[in-house]
Amino acid sequence: MSNTLTFYYNPISMPSRAVLTLLTLGNVPHTAKIVDLQKQENLTPEYTAINPCQSVPAIDDDGFKLFESHAILRYIVNKYQLHDFYPKDPQEIAKIECYLDWHHTGTKIVSKFIFTYIIGPKMMNRPAPPDQDAQEKEMESILQFIEYVFLGQGKFKYLQNQPKMTIADLSLIFELQALFAFNYSFDKFPGLKNYVQHMSQLPQIKQANQMFYGMIKNAPLNDFIKGLVQ
Repeated sequence: MSNTLTFYYNPISMPSRAVLTLLTLGNVPHTAKIVDLQKQENLTPEYTAINPCQSVPAIDDDGFKLFESHAILRYIVNKYQLHDFYPKDPQEIAKIECYLDWHHTGTKIVSKFIFTYIIGPKMMNRPAPPDQDAQEKEMESILQFIEYVFLGQGKFKYLQNQPKMTIADLSLIFELQALFAFNYSFDKFPGLKNYVQHMSQLPQIKQANQMFYGMIKNAPLNDFIKGLVQ
């Protein structure tokens, strides 16, 4: 067995990019292996033995196999003592965990909107449902909640008013950036827009987004998004 953590991911997957960025920021030794979803490599017996859910990302750390991005993020910060990205104080930990738990029923509505109205119709030939306006309003209610609650009405630099970027921010930012494919301006939420701009300018996040940006850079984009993806 290798003593190096093996990271299985797909560069288009938002949770994959979150873990990849943490590995890069934390200088964690690892071997990265792309799982080609179009070739259904995630459905092979070999990969299913690593991740029974057949999703990305997943890790194999010297025989210890783990899936689900938030579990992987927690494992990495704890094993490698990356306390810059995960606080030590129990109350501050609880704040981070509060967002990470809410993410699955809150922020994922943003991802669902993009998949339903962008990825499905344009990449998978799936017809878009007719209720886009209603779904967009629901999606925007989530953006408003993030700005008002987790970003303190737009006053916080990082989620839950942490002094530094945490794994909660890594989990969130790539989901928000998916809205770039919808040419979303974020103008309705200036505090959230500032957050997206600040986070998107980090070199490690730009690096993780190379393939995603390559897919959308020639699409009609507003000036805000153009400035971030170039």
